[in-house]
Amino acid sequence: MPKLCKFTSPIDGKPVYVNPSQVSVVYTHKGEPPDTIIGFGKDFMLGVKEGLDEAVTMLDTAMSEDGRKG
Repeated sequence: MPKLCKFTSPIDGKPVYVNPSQVSVVYTHKGEPPDTIIGFGKDFMLGVKEGLDEAVTMLDTAMSEDGRKG
C-alpha cells in the first residue's frame, strides 16, 4: 500500500489522510480562492487546502516511493 498523503481540511484546518492509489482525479474548482478537489471514483470528492500543483506532487511522490519498494 502506498504511503498515505497528509492534506489539510480547508474548513477546520485539521489533517486529512489520502491513499493515493484510490485517487481518480485532482482538479481545481473555480472560486476565490480556488478550491483543490481530490476525487475518488464518482461518489466521493474531498476539498483540500493545498494548491493543485502541490497536491499532485504529493500524490505522485507517494506513488513513486511505493513503486520503488516493490
